[in-house]
Amino acid sequence: MAAASRVPPGKPSERWTGNAVAAMISAIRPRRPSQRCQLRRSPQEGDPKISQTRRLSRHTGMDNTKQHRILILGAGYAGVMSANRLAGKLGSRVDITLVNPIPEFVERIRLHEVAARIESDSATRHTVTELLHPAVRLRLGTATRIRPGDHEVDCAEPGGQKTWTQSYDELIYAIGSGSPLAAVPGALEHAHDVSGLDRAHALRTALDALPSGKTVLIVGGGTTAIETVTELGVARPGLSLKIVTSSVLGPTLSPKARRYLMNAPAMRNVDTIEQTKVAEVTPAGIVTTDGRSIPADCVIWAASFAVPEVAKDSGLDVDRAGRLTVDSLMRSTQHPDVLGAGDGVVIAGPEGSTLRMACGTAVPQGAHAAATIIAGLRGETPKPFALAYLALNMSLGPNDGLVQPTRANDSPRDISFTGRFAGWVNELNNRYARLILGWERQRAGSYHWAKPRRNASTPTQRQEHARS
Repeated sequence: MAAASRVPPGKPSERWTGNAVAAMISAIRPRRPSQRCQLRRSPQEGDPKISQTRRLSRHTGMDNTKQHRILILGAGYAGVMSANRLAGKLGSRVDITLVNPIPEFVERIRLHEVAARIESDSATRHTVTELLHPAVRLRLGTATRIRPGDHEVDCAEPGGQKTWTQSYDELIYAIGSGSPLAAVPGALEHAHDVSGLDRAHALRTALDALPSGKTVLIVGGGTTAIETVTELGVARPGLSLKIVTSSVLGPTLSPKARRYLMNAPAMRNVDTIEQTKVAEVTPAGIVTTDGRSIPADCVIWAASFAVPEVAKDSGLDVDRAGRLTVDSLMRSTQHPDVLGAGDGVVIAGPEGSTLRMACGTAVPQGAHAAATIIAGLRGETPKPFALAYLALNMSLGPNDGLVQPTRANDSPRDISFTGRFAGWVNELNNRYARLILGWERQRAGSYHWAKPRRNASTPTQRQEHARS
């Protein structure tokens, strides 16, 4: 497993940003080709679009006389979305290979369910090939090094016994994020997390071994921590639960939403410890920065997450956390033929660096990375990435939830929706996040996302820091 760098605390399990019902109706509504599309003229010599294509060709090695080779690393929300849009829009003009460690499509927003519920498979009900366009070639493996100067990626099959080199004309880096257990001393040895399918299964095994009355302590105050502790409160009522956070529980929620959270049915038997930083994880629990010891039989780290160091080790431009740095077109600031999308990517500048790390960001970025490649191959000018957030949804255990409407810059509005209705909305959004991948497989370009108003200035989007 590749080493990982720590990313500032975030919430990889945060929910979809839009109104699922409206978006689903919009996605399936037939669209008539516009007159502008029907009457599109063929580019002529001297056309600025031709010049744009030639400029891109010097970077990407585009050659319209042969198939354009596109390599995608990672089959998460961003990777599958970009693969389906490219295959559906470009057809035989491209040869697309997608590299992923496992054949299952993992719904990471459900991994807390896998860990808490006995024998749950809610996160892996579909394989990657079920959601993937048939023209896309899936190969199981992990990228170990990117060599952008040679347009090659070194890969290893599961188990690492066999390796191969994959060539490309353009690369989409959509590896995502992983285990955060290097965050504090002792966490790697003594804590669990829900950053991946194998980690969720390991946690479930540890929970199964705990007799009634034992203490489980969750570190974190964001969506991942909240969903984990509330799911455990319902699925395993015999356990004693504690949650420790360095700020407050749900720091990005409105005061009204926080009040409901603190008194939610699944939280009534949870000991909440706020304004407490963790210095070390031990076999007996945790040690805080002020020297206190808080005992626990099982520690779950849900306060931060990390990204693989493939981009950093390959000499690509990355930020301090190891995330690939891209511009507003989703192209690497150093190598334009390398694009990125998802948790492992940060857009250069104040606007992009503060985008929420969630599937609600990864899917639009995956679609936009594909759109950038499509525009280049068609001789069109790509558009910069833009995203307006609409809401933050979270589960508070089965049959309960919280929907926090947000402004476009992701700041919370004063209103919120709670209870069974909010739980239903959250479940609908979870399903929508996967369904749109299948819809894109059937009809490329069907997925759309909210963007800031054209005539309105876009406030600097703030990072949602759910600090532990």
